[in-house]
Order: sequence, then structure tokens, then C-alpha cells
Amino acid sequence: MTASAEGPPHPARPARATRDDVARLAGVSTAVVSYVLNNGPRPVAPGTRERVLAAVRRLDYRPNSLARALRSQRSDSYGMLVPTLENPFFAALADAVATCAQARGRTVVLGSAARGRVSESSLAETFLARRVEAVITVGADHPDRLGTLIDAGVPVVAVDRDPGDPRMGLVTVDHRAGARAATAHLIAAHGYRRIGCVAGPVDLPVAQDRVLGWRSAVASAGLAPGPAVTADFTRRGGHAAARALLDGRRRTQRPLPRAVFVSSGQQAAGFLAAVQEAGVRVPDDLAVITFDGTEETRFTRPALSTVVQPVPALAGRALDLIRDVLRGREVARRVTVPSSLTLRRSCGCAPPGPAAPGLPEEGRCSKSP
Repeated sequence: MTASAEGPPHPARPARATRDDVARLAGVSTAVVSYVLNNGPRPVAPGTRERVLAAVRRLDYRPNSLARALRSQRSDSYGMLVPTLENPFFAALADAVATCAQARGRTVVLGSAARGRVSESSLAETFLARRVEAVITVGADHPDRLGTLIDAGVPVVAVDRDPGDPRMGLVTVDHRAGARAATAHLIAAHGYRRIGCVAGPVDLPVAQDRVLGWRSAVASAGLAPGPAVTADFTRRGGHAAARALLDGRRRTQRPLPRAVFVSSGQQAAGFLAAVQEAGVRVPDDLAVITFDGTEETRFTRPALSTVVQPVPALAGRALDLIRDVLRGREVARRVTVPSSLTLRRSCGCAPPGPAAPGLPEEGRCSKSP
């Protein structure tokens, strides 16, 4: 027998415990772990505090020393957290933030939660290790897990979805008003009387705001709401929602609604595919209008009428807010950016052409019979 030239293998280096690990062992949120380790800013019950400290001792958890130095060091970089890059809206916003930040002499460290496969708190630890000066978060599923950043003095600005934490800034559009305007267009411009809705997940306030906008427009016109279906903000979710509406038509022998407000562009792409597979013509049999206004809405067949979120403006205002906070300025932490309505063939409007005076939308409306 001959000995290996490489020698015995080195023992595996144990993984460093994270704040996530402490929270899981103690049965609390990562925010509570932060409150215990930083003695605030919120009080923690004595029993809970002892559980957290016991977990810290058992795991030999050592907070990242870099976090404590963030206030006195600059990295000229910002972190950006998105739930997934598969969603075109999130991808477009990430690109706009990176472009705008570069023009201001900053780089962006992008972190994707990969639809829950990576935790937001782990990404927060990564941002701290990279010494980012601020973090922009888009559609965070668990914004409470970003408390580590705030506790370390890192400004956090949310875009699009309200995290519900007054310590974070927010740049958004008025989702309720946008949905109301889209639905009101279906009623006023086309005379549709029975209008359904494909809603987003019930646990997302932004999804509920869009549903409330649809309901408000229908009620203001003295109409009863059409059928509503809840689905994920994905193509698959929109496809399933359309199938549910079609199945309901077969079960009840009631016709489909004449028009549908679909709460996101991703849903709308899947919705179109499903109804067209079933032989339903859009907009002749069923008109569709949606929300977000990503580039892909131009290239569906038919092209989708949509509420447009102004991605470059959202990115710019988020970076403005970060700049002001870092400079210690007293500014409003909640910024609302106007959305707009782009009209295309899916709702029954004519293809793009010369617009009537005072009409800023892309398409021209034609009253439906």
C-alpha cells in the first residue's frame, strides 16, 4: 500500500451561524434577534430575550463586525433585492436602478430571492458584508427580515409594494387609482357592462389595492361586479385563472364576462393564451386590460392595453430618496409616482395611429357595439 501524496483530507470547515439560524432555534423572527442583540429599538419580553441569548450561545453566533462599521465607511455601492428575475417588471426595474445608479457613480449589488429559495435575511447579511450604503427592495415577501439592515444604519427603500415598516422609504404608484382608471375605461369608452377580475395573491396589499380599484370603478358606474378569480402574479397563474372562468361558464351555463381586468401583465400573458386555446376571441368576445406595462405587453397577440408603471421614474425617485436620507435631509419617506394608461387592441381600441387632440395614450378608442 502506498500513501497518497495529497495526505489526509482536511476536516470540513463548519458553516458560520447566521441570524436566520438563531431566529429558527429560538422560535422568533430575525427582527427580534436584532432587537435583543442591539438592545432595541423595540422592547423584548424577558423570556424571549433569554431564548435568543441561549440560541446565540449554543450556535456560537458572532454578528458580522463589518455591519458595525457601516456608518463610517463608504463602498459607493447599493444593494438591490428582488424576489425573482423571472418577472419582467422586476427585471426591468433592476436594470433601470443599475443604469441610474451608474450615472450617479454608484454600482448595484443585485440579490434575488429566487422565489423563496434564498432567504431575504441571508441576502441582507451579504449586503452588510459588501458594505453597501443603502438597499432598494422590490416586492420583498418578508420585509421584516430586512430589519438587520435598518438596525445597522443602512437605509432601505421599497419600490412598488409597501413593506408596512415606517422605517423604510417607499416609492410606488397608486395601484388602486390605476386599476380604477383601467376599469373605468372599459366602461366609459366601450360600454362594457359585465366586467370580471383576475386578482393577485390575497396576502399582497398591492394585489388587494388593484382589486379595490376594479370594484370602485364598477360600483361608481352602478354595475354589479363580474366574476373574480385569484391567482399568482405569473403566466401560469393567469392561465389557471382563465381556465377557472371557462370552467365556470360550462358549469353555470352563464356567458363569460364581456371584459376582464387582469391584475398583472404576467397574468395577462397566460390568460390570453388560455382563452385563445378555448376559441375565445380577444377583444371580439372578451376584452382584456391589465397592469404593469412591461415591454412584453406590446408583443402579445393582440397587444395588451395596460396601466403602465413608469420604471425609469420609479428607479430615479428611489435613488433620490436614498441620496437625501444619506445626506441627513428631512424628506417625505413615501413617494407616489403617476402611472399612465396605454391603450391597444386587447380592450377593443383601434391599433396605434394618429391620436385625437389631448389623448396621450398609444391607441385610439372605438366604441364597442
